[in-house]
Amino acid sequence: MSVPRSDTLRLAVLQTDAALEDIAANAARIAVAASGVGADLILTPELSLTGYSLADSAAALACELHAGEAIAGAEALSSVPGPVVVGLPERSPLGHPYNAAAVLSSGAVRFVHRKRYLPTYGMFDEARYFAPGETVDVYRTDGGWRVGVLICEDLWHPALAYLLALAGADVIAVLAAAPGRGVWQGGAAGPFTSWDGWIRLARATAQVHGVYLVLANRAGVEGPVTFAGGSLIVAPDGGLLAQAGTEPDAVLEAAAERTELDLARGGAPHRRDEDARWLRARLAELADG
Repeated sequence: MSVPRSDTLRLAVLQTDAALEDIAANAARIAVAASGVGADLILTPELSLTGYSLADSAAALACELHAGEAIAGAEALSSVPGPVVVGLPERSPLGHPYNAAAVLSSGAVRFVHRKRYLPTYGMFDEARYFAPGETVDVYRTDGGWRVGVLICEDLWHPALAYLLALAGADVIAVLAAAPGRGVWQGGAAGPFTSWDGWIRLARATAQVHGVYLVLANRAGVEGPVTFAGGSLIVAPDGGLLAQAGTEPDAVLEAAAERTELDLARGGAPHRRDEDARWLRARLAELADG
């Protein structure tokens, strides 16, 4: 059965803070924020249902995610028509947790992405508490838009965005919990020097692949960590459509248009000219070398 095709996808970002280890409170906060947003896709930050600094609590808080079922403890999200993308630990069939992003519609799970790249540098020690995901894929909205989901560090490994582009992504949605590092005054990147790299990466990824890129980064403070905020919505030509400051509960909204996808891809047809078979052969040579 063919999916009805919509020419416009209304995008929204909820740049939330989170109460550590309190799924019910965080779900309620997201539901309240989403109630004032008229969007076809709402994005929240990484681990938005639990907070970031979980350590050994990641395993205890991990939920089983089943297609068509609600997330335990997050019943408040059933009031959000969706789709809304939330972050949380997911319990695998073997019992270990993934750092996951779940796309929900009326509170029920529709699609799940598991973070592939778990950072272990600087303040990060995710590989100690989470298992890496094994797949990257797109899902289709009710309007036929193809959306790929990544989590934070995933975006810094270009192969994942490349794979989503080859899978036909129109939108790449990124959930992040990036801290602010290095302070400066003024500038497009806001108060943190570290966010300049995120802006350049997001804009380049969107432009190279001809996709909309939506990045929801956490705001607020958790223990010793100040999260940078600075969430973005980027057009397929690399232009900034919306950008938040550092404040919690900021909301971004923008409309994705198929005509803009067509213009960007027609003027710079990088995705059309890709040769996945040639690349597979070269990667095999490197892996076997």
